[in-house]
Amino acid sequence: MKGSKLLLIKVVSAAVALTLGAAGLSQAAASSQKNVPGWVSDANRVASADDNERVTIVAFLSLRDQAALKNLIAAQSTPSSLQYGRYLTPEQFHAQFSPPAADVQRVQRSLEKMGFHIDHTPDSGLFVRASGSVAQVKAAFGVTQDLYAYQGKVLRANAETPRIPASIADVVRYVAGLDQTHVLLKPNHIRLNEQVSEAAAGPNAPPAPAANAPSEVCSTYWGDKSATLSTAAGPYPTTLPWLICGYNPQQMRAAYGADKVKEDGSGVRVGIVDLYASPTIKDDVNRYSKNHGLPRLTDRNFRQIVPAGLFDVPASDPCGPQGWYTEQSLDFAAVHSMAPGASIVFSATACTDPGNGGLYELIDHHYVDIVTNSYGYGGEVDAGVPIDFIDAENQYFLQAAAEGMSVLFSSGDSGDVAAFNGEASGSWEATSPYVTAVGGTSLALYDSSGTKQEWGWGTYRVLMNGVSISADGKSIATTGPALPFTFYSGSGGGPSLVELAPSYQSDVPYALSGFTTLVDGTVQALGAAYRVTPDIAMAGDPYTGFLYGETQTIAGNPISDSGCKPISATLEYCEESIGGTSLSSPLFAGVLALVNQARFDAHKGAVGLVNPALYGLGRGDDSESEGAAIIDVKKPSSPTAVLRGYLGTPGKLRVVTINSTPNPNYVPGGNDQPAVIEGADTSYRTTRGYDEVTGLGTPNVPALIEAFRRY
Repeated sequence: MKGSKLLLIKVVSAAVALTLGAAGLSQAAASSQKNVPGWVSDANRVASADDNERVTIVAFLSLRDQAALKNLIAAQSTPSSLQYGRYLTPEQFHAQFSPPAADVQRVQRSLEKMGFHIDHTPDSGLFVRASGSVAQVKAAFGVTQDLYAYQGKVLRANAETPRIPASIADVVRYVAGLDQTHVLLKPNHIRLNEQVSEAAAGPNAPPAPAANAPSEVCSTYWGDKSATLSTAAGPYPTTLPWLICGYNPQQMRAAYGADKVKEDGSGVRVGIVDLYASPTIKDDVNRYSKNHGLPRLTDRNFRQIVPAGLFDVPASDPCGPQGWYTEQSLDFAAVHSMAPGASIVFSATACTDPGNGGLYELIDHHYVDIVTNSYGYGGEVDAGVPIDFIDAENQYFLQAAAEGMSVLFSSGDSGDVAAFNGEASGSWEATSPYVTAVGGTSLALYDSSGTKQEWGWGTYRVLMNGVSISADGKSIATTGPALPFTFYSGSGGGPSLVELAPSYQSDVPYALSGFTTLVDGTVQALGAAYRVTPDIAMAGDPYTGFLYGETQTIAGNPISDSGCKPISATLEYCEESIGGTSLSSPLFAGVLALVNQARFDAHKGAVGLVNPALYGLGRGDDSESEGAAIIDVKKPSSPTAVLRGYLGTPGKLRVVTINSTPNPNYVPGGNDQPAVIEGADTSYRTTRGYDEVTGLGTPNVPALIEAFRRY
C-alpha cells in the first residue's frame, strides 16, 4: 500500500486560482522530475523493454492565450453573463487558440527526423501522434524503457525526465506514451456476478462467456419481495427486502421524472467514449430496444468512429477488451433509455493510444453536444497519473467548454480510494473543473409513478452462516453473520490533489475541499480549497441496479446462461442488472439531452459546461420537492440493507447495506455511539447539502428543464 504523496502537492498562493479552476496548478505542484509517472516509484522493475516493440507517443503542444480562453469560458457558462450560451465553432476556436501552424510543423519534422512515423495530427494541431520502436524512444528522448510490475500488470515506463530535442523543447509541453499509464484506465461499472470469465482464445476478442450470477429472489420495486431472518445481521432489521432485479428503462425514467416531459432528446447528439469497440453493439441495442419499447438504432441516429483494426484486437490485449464491451453496452442502454430520441455517436480509443484520441476526435470536430465517459484512473497523482498529462489533457476540456460541449465523467466506484492510494481523493479525469463529475446513489423506487427514496451509495456486505431459504423466499433460517461487514463499492469523489476549487464551488464546505483523509484515518490539511467531486449523482448502486443487454458466448450451464437467449450456435443475448457510476454518467448525459432539446426548441444554445449553472440552482429536501431542479440526497434515517441470494447455491446469502456500516465503537448500553454509521461510503459521508458522495444531489428532470429553459 502506498504512503501519502501529499507532500508533492504544494500551493504557491491563492493567486494561482483561476476564474473557473486551477488547470495549470501542476506548474506549481510538480516534483523535480517531469514527464515521469508517479507509479514507477511504487513498482518493481522486472526487465528491460524489447527494443523492437512498437509504441505510440503523443507530443502535446499548448493552446494559445489560455488566460483569455478561461475568461471566455467563464462568461459562456455563467447564466447572468451576456455571453451565456454563445459558443465558438471549431474553426473559430482554432483561429483564436490553437498552437501556431509553424510550431506544429516543426514538431512533425523533428519527430520524422528522429525516425518516428507521423500517424495523426488533429485539425487544431494540439498534439502530434507518432509511432516508432522502443529503441527510437530511448535514443530520441534519452530515457530508459523498462518493464515494471504494478497493480497486477507489467507496464513499460521511463524513470527519468525525458530530454526534449532543442528544436522543439520550447513548444512541446508533454510527451505521452513514454510510459503505459494509460493502460491503468478502467471502466467504472460493477456487475453482480463474482466470477471471472476466461477470455476466449483466437486472433480477436469475441464476446466473453456468460457469467451471470443472479439472486435466488429479487424485487421488481423496492420492498415488493422481502424475507425475515431468524437471526439478524448485527444492527440491521430481521426483515429485509431482496435486492432489485434491475430497473428497466421506463422505471428509470419515472424515477427522475423524465416520463412527465415531452422531450425525448430529439435533435441532440450524445457522444460515448470507451476503449475498444463491441462488435455486436448495434444488434445488442436493437434487441434491448425491442424488448423495452425503445426506438431502433439506424444510420440516422447512430454513428461509430472506430480506428482501423480495433475490432480485431486479441482477448489478451492489456486493457481487457471484453470488459469494455460490457461498458459500451451499458453506456448505450442508459443513454438510449433516458433520451430515446437522441442521436448517439460512439468514438473508440485504442489501448495503445496514450492521448485518449477517441475523446478528442469528438471535441475537435464538435461532433456531439454532450459526451459521457465512464472510466477513470482510480485517483490522480496519488494513483500515478503524471501531473504533466493532467495539464495536457485539461486542454481538451477547455476546448470542449468553449465550443459548448458538456463533458461528463463517472466519479468512480471505490469510495475515497484511500485503500489503494494512501489518501482520499477524487479521480482524474472527473476532477477537472471543466467537466461534470457524476456520482452514484442507491435508488429505492416504490411504484411506476416514480415514488422513491434515494440515498448515497456506499455498500458494505457480510455473508450469513447456516443459511436455509424457504421455498417462497419469505423466511430464512440462519445462525448469524460471518462478521465483519466489509466495504464492497461506493460512489467515488472527494478532493482533487491538483486542481484548486473553481469559483462555482465557492460554497462547498472547506471541510471537504481543504482536507483529505489518509488510509489510517488521519485527517490532513491540503493548505487551500481544492476542486471536489462529484457535482451531481444518479443511480449507481448495483444492488439497486439497471437492466442492460449484451451478446455473450454461451457458457453451457444454466446459471451462467440465465437471462440469456441463444442467437447462434455459440452466442446468446443476455440481460442482467448492473451498476456503478458507469451507469450514473450516461444517465445524466440522457438528462442533459432532454434539457438541450428544450433549449434548442427555444432557439437557445446548448448548456455546455453546465457546472456553474447547476451550482446556482436551488435544491429541494426530498423527492416531493417538485419545484426544485436538484433534489438533495440524504443518508438513510434507520439501518437499511438488502438481501442477495445466489441461484444454484441455496446456502449462500449476503446482507448488503445501503449507505451505512455497523459502528465498531458501539457498545450496547455502554456509550452514546449509534449502532450504525449512516451515510457511510469509506471515509465519505452523505449529508444535507453538498457532499462528496452525491455532490449537489440528483436531477428532477421537469424542473431542471424549466430552469434551463429560463436561462
